[in-house]
Amino acid sequence: MEHIYRQRTPQRPRKVLRWGEYLLLTIGFICLGWVGYSYAATYLFQSYETYTLGEMLKGRQPSMSGYLGAVMSGRGDDTDTQTAQSKPDVDSDADADTADKPHGAPAKIARPVNGLLGRVEVPRLGISAIVREGVDLRTLKHAVGHVPETAFPGQPGNVAIAAHRDTFFRNLRGVKKGDIIQLVTPSGTFEYQVETTKIVWPTNVEVLRPTPEPAITLVTCYPFNYIGSAPKRFIVRGRQITTEAKADAQKGS
Repeated sequence: MEHIYRQRTPQRPRKVLRWGEYLLLTIGFICLGWVGYSYAATYLFQSYETYTLGEMLKGRQPSMSGYLGAVMSGRGDDTDTQTAQSKPDVDSDADADTADKPHGAPAKIARPVNGLLGRVEVPRLGISAIVREGVDLRTLKHAVGHVPETAFPGQPGNVAIAAHRDTFFRNLRGVKKGDIIQLVTPSGTFEYQVETTKIVWPTNVEVLRPTPEPAITLVTCYPFNYIGSAPKRFIVRGRQITTEAKADAQKGS
């Protein structure tokens, strides 16, 4: 009896290890599935919102059938930026104020339409992402968020937008003074030039305060490679480049 007991005891640790391996594999597959689902959901969200922005720029009504058709034809992520510059959305009461503006100047204040504000682009860094109103967890999961109570593009003041450091603002770590930031909206394309960057604590809300001149502030967590909830914030401040100034610069060259 003692001999039989000694023969069988090694099998129990092997079974425990085998079930432990199965459990770890199962957890691993669940985690991979969740990550894949999150990436797919974000991609589809960005794709549809990009299509929606493109239709708004062209003066058309977006629809799911139109989006599916665009995807099938390979145009799901296509937006006509030139349309935003050459055909700004002008209110009838704004014609008098914009009649003397150079061709392509943003015609009015860009406000969210069904939560969609536009698309932020930093060409040198390869950043391009949809911007929606709000900085709640759900919004920041799939898009860049416009900080409520800060200015909208086209208004005097500080347009503040935020995103996660490991998603849409991942490449922001390479930003440099002089980089161009673009906000493509149905009301026109607004351009800003980076002037300063700094690192602050989350309690430093001065970076969100209004500015005398039109400006933009990009906010993300810092350090970029921090594991867990990063303790600080990385701030990028840019000033708006007016269409008039660009036109004068081109004449001078």
